[in-house]
Amino acid sequence: MTDIHNKPCAAQGLTSYRYRGTYGYIMIGASNYSDAKRQAELSTTGPINPLRMEVWVGSKYQPV
Repeated sequence: MTDIHNKPCAAQGLTSYRYRGTYGYIMIGASNYSDAKRQAELSTTGPINPLRMEVWVGSKYQPV
């Protein structure tokens, strides 16, 4: 099984973000943090916790 949660998954021109939801990571490709936050809100119920958002930097995900 391939572990896709620890690799960037965004399309070319976008930044990879991930949000740790209730049942696992929500992988997001976005142009900026505001866009990533909006997409995470569309994929979950209720408000998101900014401390659960991570961005791909160099070779790993880091907290936003």
